[in-house]
Amino acid sequence: HLAERLVERGHDVHGIAHEPAPHPYLAGVQGRVQIHEGDLLDAARVRDVVERVRPDLVYHLAGQAVPTLATADPLAAIRINVIGTSHAAAAMAAAPGAHLVAASSADVYGIPERAPVAEDAPLRPTNVYAATKVAAEAVLRDLGRRGGRVTILRPSNQIGPRQHPRLAASEFAHRIAEAELGLAEPVIHHGQLEPRREFIDVRDMAAAYEAAGSLDHAGVEVYNVGADSVVSVGEILEILLALARVPIRAELDPERVRAGVPDALVLDSELFRARTGWAPAIPLERSLSDTLDFWRHALSGEVAART
Repeated sequence: HLAERLVERGHDVHGIAHEPAPHPYLAGVQGRVQIHEGDLLDAARVRDVVERVRPDLVYHLAGQAVPTLATADPLAAIRINVIGTSHAAAAMAAAPGAHLVAASSADVYGIPERAPVAEDAPLRPTNVYAATKVAAEAVLRDLGRRGGRVTILRPSNQIGPRQHPRLAASEFAHRIAEAELGLAEPVIHHGQLEPRREFIDVRDMAAAYEAAGSLDHAGVEVYNVGADSVVSVGEILEILLALARVPIRAELDPERVRAGVPDALVLDSELFRARTGWAPAIPLERSLSDTLDFWRHALSGEVAART
C-alpha cells in the first residue's frame, strides 16, 4: 500500500524482499518499484543495497507483526524485529542525512494506567511481540543519539486488504470467504471479543507513513497514530458476519484467549495529526468489506488455479 502511494507521487521507490519474484501485492506498480533480493538478517546485504541506492528516505516496516506468531516462536520474532532493526539502523551509515521512518506498535504500552495514552506513557510490554518492539525502539533511539534522523510511529490495530490471515479481522474475513466457497465449515473460532481498540485501515496507515516521511527534525521523534473511533473485536466480527453470504456461527476457542490483553487501548494521536495534517479517511465498514472481498477474490483464484 505504501509503495503504491509513493509511486503515485512520482517517487523513485526501491524495496528489499527475501522472497523471489513474483510479488503479487506489487502487481499494481510492477516495473515501477525496483526490488532488491535480500534478507534483513543479512547485515552486509542490507548495507550494500542502501549504499547503492543512496536513499533520502527509508521506511522500515519489515518484521513479525502477528503477536500470536511471535509468542509461538520468540527467537524468530527477536531475530527479525530486533536484530533486523539493528541491521537497518546500521545500514543508515551508508546514506548520510537520510530519514528513517520505522513502525513500532501501540502494544508497547501494555495495560495502560489511563486513557487516552500519550507518547510519554510508560512502556510495559506484556507479550513477546510488544517486547521486541520496545527493544527495536531502543536500537532506533541509539541511532538518533548518534546523529541519525528517525521517526517512530506507534499505530493502533490495523485492518484492511492484504493483511496477514492470522490477524483477527483478516482471519475472520478469511474464514468467511472459505465457508462461502465450501472450503471450510461455516464456523469461526475466536478468542476474547471484549477488548476495545482503534482500528486503522492499512491504506490510511500508508498515508500516515507517507506523512511521517515529510517531517523535518533532528534525532528521534515518536508519534502515536490512532483512529477516530473505538470498537470491540466482537463488533468487528458482527459486521463481518452480517456481510457473509452464508450463515456462519461463532464459537469461543479457549486456546485463543491470550493473557495480558488490555480491556481497552485508546491512543492520544493529536500530536501526529497536528504536525502532519493526517487523519483517517476510510470508514470501518468499508475496511471490513474490502478485506472480505480481498479474501473472496484471492481464494476464488486459488480454487480456479487448482481446477
